Amino acid sequence: MNNDIIVTGPPRSGTTLTCFLLNKVEDTIALNEPMNLKMFPSKNEGIKQTQQFFKEMRASLTQDKTAIARQVAGRIPDNIFPIHQSDNSGPRKNIATKGRVRFDKELTSNFKLILKHNAHFTFLLDKLTPHYKCYAIIRNPVSTIASWNSIDAPVSRGNLNVLKSLDQDLYNDIELIPDLIDRQVFLLHKLFECYKNLSTANIIRYEDVVESGGKCLSVISDNANRLEDKLTSKNKNKLYDERLIAQIREKLLSFDGAFWQYYDKRDVIELPTNKN
Repeated sequence: MNNDIIVTGPPRSGTTLTCFLLNKVEDTIALNEPMNLKMFPSKNEGIKQTQQFFKEMRASLTQDKTAIARQVAGRIPDNIFPIHQSDNSGPRKNIATKGRVRFDKELTSNFKLILKHNAHFTFLLDKLTPHYKCYAIIRNPVSTIASWNSIDAPVSRGNLNVLKSLDQDLYNDIELIPDLIDRQVFLLHKLFECYKNLSTANIIRYEDVVESGGKCLSVISDNANRLEDKLTSKNKNKLYDERLIAQIREKLLSFDGAFWQYYDKRDVIELPTNKN
């Protein structure tokens, strides 16, 4: 179905925010990380499971207006790793759990249904693009890696569990890199390499989402051009240690990565904030 849509991007690039915003749009449902790791034991099986999951969620939304997604208090949040934690210590924890979410909005028979996964769909893009409209949300490489280091997740340790089934050789290669930041820079490079499967129009910068108040997501769903959210860039998040930022910047600038196709080195040297 033409209105079954894939959204992906590196972890911590603004994909959850994108789902939050798209769920405000008429005749559009965006599900945040609704599938599970067991559904991706191989690339071919991952494609089959994705196709089946679209059918099941479309049927469920039509029948009772519910679907599976990572949610907080029955809603899809704008960030699953909140800036403020109750214990105010250690890496940020994922506060979302998988469950049924009810969408109280009118839907036509051919509503836009968006599934969002980060690494899962990124490393399947070559097989997904023949079947679906696919979009990637990307973010300044410095801020992306800095955010990885502020959370409790596999990517904060420099690798991705889904690679064990989708690309075991890549997982092993990453494990052999001794330095954490070197591992993360290489991983980000491999993620960005996958986006060559997409046209430029299908790659959306987090910075543009913030600056436009979500309007630039109209390339995914037309009515997003009505969004007027007051968004603040987290590229200079106070949680990001300045010494770590300097180290990440140095490693990025010395690496000939695929991310330079989308960001200028000046973007890494001086982190811009939104203009709102």
